[in-house]
Amino acid sequence: MTDSLQNSPIARWIDANEKMANFAEKLQKLLAFACSDWIGRGSGVVIPPDAALAKIIAAGLEQFPVGGWLDSPKEYSREIADFCEKIKILPLPDSLKEDFPKVLDLRGVVCPRNAARSRLVMAGLPDGFRIDILLDEGSPIENVPQALVADGHFVENRQKNGNYWVLTVVKRQISV
Repeated sequence: MTDSLQNSPIARWIDANEKMANFAEKLQKLLAFACSDWIGRGSGVVIPPDAALAKIIAAGLEQFPVGGWLDSPKEYSREIADFCEKIKILPLPDSLKEDFPKVLDLRGVVCPRNAARSRLVMAGLPDGFRIDILLDEGSPIENVPQALVADGHFVENRQKNGNYWVLTVVKRQISV
């Protein structure tokens, strides 16, 4: 973290709370709210924190590997704090001004992280949303669909494409 960010309110909060039992969960919430704020300021569209986090993970911004940070939030707490401070002034990338991405590329993401990341993204998507999830051969194509079906989502299609799979999933619709 840069010197100017070491004394930021977020960095001080991390220093004061990093020993809490639910610190990783709190970091995820902090990150989700920061993402929601960034998208709201940059696009004029207010979306819930979980949806904002899902959108940023699915967008796969190379300079901000948010999905990777959430695999081990405690380990990446400084990067999360730095991101939360930077996005207060960074312009919103064009890819985040559009609708939700239609593809989530999880090739190269190991189990169980690919299942956790796909569940996190699905949780933030609107009901009935259809997304293609790209997965590696082997355990990912076995485990990820099972996890998503267990959450109530509908796996519409599985298709092998070269050395990876395309899984088309529809977010469950919650009836009231």
